[in-house]
Amino acid sequence: MNIINNKSSVLNLPNDARMLDIIRDGLTWADEAAFAISFTRCSGLSLLLDYLVKFGCRRAKLRLLTSTYLNITQPDALESILSLEGIECRVQTGHTAFHTKFWMFGNHQVWVGSSNLTRGGLTSNVEWNLVTQDQIAVADARLNFDTLWNRPDVQPLTSDLIHSYRQILRELNHNLSADIPKFVIAPQPNKAQIEALKQLAEIRQCGEKSAAVIAATGVGKTYLAAFDFKASSSRTLLYVSHRKEHLDQAWTTFANVLGSSKEFGFLVESYKDIDAEILFASIQALSRNPSVLNRHFDYIVIDEFHHAAAPSYAPLKITASQGFLLGMTATPERQDGHDVLEWCNWNVAYEVRLPEAIRRQWLLPFHYFGIADDTVDFERLWRKGGFDPDVLENALMIEKRVDLILEHAIKHGYDGVKRATVGFCAGVRHARYMAEAFTRRGLESAYVDGSMSLESRKAIYANLGDSSHVLEWLFVSDVLNEGVDIPAINSLLFLRPTDSPTIFIQQLGRGLRLFDGTEMLTVLDFVGHHRNAWLALRALHDPGRGRNPSSIPELDIDPPPGCEIVLQDRTKEILVKIRKQTMSIKERWINLYQQVRQDLGHPLLPVDFLHREDVADLGHYRRAFKTWLELQIAVEDATEWSSGLARDSALFRLLAAAEKDWQRSRISAYAALWAMCSNPEQPQVGFNDFFIHYPRWQVEKESFSIGFAGVQKCLDNDLLDGACLRQDIFVMPSNKEVLFQIEGRLAWTLDRDWKMRHGGILRTPSDIVLHRKYSRAEAVNYFGTQYDPQRHNVGVCWFGNECMIMTKIDTSGAHSQFQYYNRLVDNKTFVWSSQNRQRRDNEAGRRIMEHQQRGLNLHLFVQPRSHESAVYLGKVRFVSAERDAPMLVTFELENTLPSAVVAELTDNDSVV
Repeated sequence: MNIINNKSSVLNLPNDARMLDIIRDGLTWADEAAFAISFTRCSGLSLLLDYLVKFGCRRAKLRLLTSTYLNITQPDALESILSLEGIECRVQTGHTAFHTKFWMFGNHQVWVGSSNLTRGGLTSNVEWNLVTQDQIAVADARLNFDTLWNRPDVQPLTSDLIHSYRQILRELNHNLSADIPKFVIAPQPNKAQIEALKQLAEIRQCGEKSAAVIAATGVGKTYLAAFDFKASSSRTLLYVSHRKEHLDQAWTTFANVLGSSKEFGFLVESYKDIDAEILFASIQALSRNPSVLNRHFDYIVIDEFHHAAAPSYAPLKITASQGFLLGMTATPERQDGHDVLEWCNWNVAYEVRLPEAIRRQWLLPFHYFGIADDTVDFERLWRKGGFDPDVLENALMIEKRVDLILEHAIKHGYDGVKRATVGFCAGVRHARYMAEAFTRRGLESAYVDGSMSLESRKAIYANLGDSSHVLEWLFVSDVLNEGVDIPAINSLLFLRPTDSPTIFIQQLGRGLRLFDGTEMLTVLDFVGHHRNAWLALRALHDPGRGRNPSSIPELDIDPPPGCEIVLQDRTKEILVKIRKQTMSIKERWINLYQQVRQDLGHPLLPVDFLHREDVADLGHYRRAFKTWLELQIAVEDATEWSSGLARDSALFRLLAAAEKDWQRSRISAYAALWAMCSNPEQPQVGFNDFFIHYPRWQVEKESFSIGFAGVQKCLDNDLLDGACLRQDIFVMPSNKEVLFQIEGRLAWTLDRDWKMRHGGILRTPSDIVLHRKYSRAEAVNYFGTQYDPQRHNVGVCWFGNECMIMTKIDTSGAHSQFQYYNRLVDNKTFVWSSQNRQRRDNEAGRRIMEHQQRGLNLHLFVQPRSHESAVYLGKVRFVSAERDAPMLVTFELENTLPSAVVAELTDNDSVV
């Protein structure tokens, strides 16, 4: 079913048809069109560019009338329109208020409402647009359009008109900037920082001495560190980074938060304030001043924590262990630091990745445009494992490619007061070449590389961010990936093949910081045909969003809310072809293992894959290899002792058992297994040692006997007495190796259980996002309660006056007693089979039936299929009930379901 052809009005509601979809559809079939819209900005026009180009190629004709009223229309958008075939554009420039929003396709369809040609008007604002196909009304609308088209204050769009309008805007912007008073306001934690501060306080209260925070670039990790240092009542601080820019910015941040009550100092280059209370030190300077590492610091921060896996950080470990260590990173799985979480015993206090940060409006949304790049034969340049950097740079430095890049950058424009574009290049020579090529074409451009002095780089960054400065284009190599803040950046160019999704995300983060006057980030990625071309797009997928009008169904990509992914036909063709060549699960795990193995330089254990975004479920390797040892044998990375283990040996079976999630509701069984390997002669002593080693788990500590009883349920009897196991120990270097292997396997389950039962961020039902997907544990957190599997693994959970009903459409795979009749009747009605104990004449049933009279709220979550997250359908109202134990209840949904959600719940993929 095509929802566009069935729409009589459009509201731009989430997951439903938007005005953008209506206009795109009209441009595909109409031979002529007429638009009259007040405001035209790049943020809206760029989403229609490919459709307008195809429209012109069909020799169809569009008359576009827009205005300079209120100076909201962008000159750059007008420039883009001027370059398009098949469009005749006129501009209303008089003083009369111009508020038209009119879209006519052919001679029989007219839409009128509130949508301008802007991002908000087409996609995200709540707008109301109505359609008519009445021939008399359409004919009358055409006459009115002609009247506007021929008004005396309407002029044809020309380069001179755009130039004059641009000059007016520059003068207005300059005057406005000069008139804005400068206020100094004491910084306060934002919402993300408030949540993280609460988690860090609880971590310290549990007795932990270290923690990591994983947060998307732009959320405010440095301010978080300053706020937490202040909250911890610590006296001395060591702040460590590998770049002086980071230390400069950190100094400013801490000074803003702490004021002048502390003594600040630098240990970097020629600065050696080694006795300062608050010391900002580069890792390079620390290695040259080892005496500083002998100082006691109450609080230690490692910025860009993923770099701490480098050998240069090793001397810092002893110093860090004596105070409270906070490691901060956006991407712990960076190529140069996969095992960095070992520093804090894999203790992640708070985690917010890019999709959630955008969804919660802590970062700007993005518009990603995938441009097909056929100027370079990337397949020919590919070598086993990647591209040769020098060869790649040479191939990219051609004038034809510069013209392609500039053409699309100008057409797609930017959103903001002034263009501030950063292009990420393949190397220093490539960055210099691009800057020079753009300068030759009359554009104000510069390049930056790591060899420049800090002062020079800072001056260029300041010019790019200054709305009154002429610099608009900056090309970089190996800088700006991390730790440098230029909030004014509003467009990015990815000018080299992506070789790491995590680096791509960090570079993307350079433009996602909130900034006055900018509503979205424009991203142009020049996609060539090579096996890594898929990485960038996959990194933009929001696994919790579900299918929606912005999705790319051919590639199973669902962008975060408010974001758009637009692929040229050729780009989509390239990516679909690459996806068809996607490796099997076995091949993917072999490839991933080898990649991480090369980075770390030692045989891997499951713990080395914790908190990697490209490993959705660590247990998936078992589908292909059954056990971790068999994966290691497949990649020829098994140790001599492990490769010689028989599959039926006790040790092999013990290691395999430790890899599985035993789904225990408390930690004691895992602690008992750890104890049996740690201290086989006195496991009760080892059991207590576990809770010393992992102090945060004290909250779940039970007796060793209870823990051992849990182990008995999960291990074969011959492993419990240890006799068979001890027969295998002779192949091991030591009993410590057994514990090392067990711990490296248990870590995934321990981490998952902690996040599920203790690490949830507690929110309120009003924070739940309609039609988003939630796991059971996440959903419980939104009712202000920490998930407890012993209490909440049921279909109906009450939290005061709030009720969470979690069910699923497909129950055919369940045991007969759990097969329920659940179905979506239409987009407002759901039929639910209650729990077996609920009857119309008992309290459990009456609470559901009488919820309105009692002032109770029912929230419905529905899983499309077993083992999937549940879609939040919103509040529901009881309508009727039949039968008993279980009851068959009909609910009316408070919010009408968009067609995309209906399709998800009914396996209907034909929805547009």
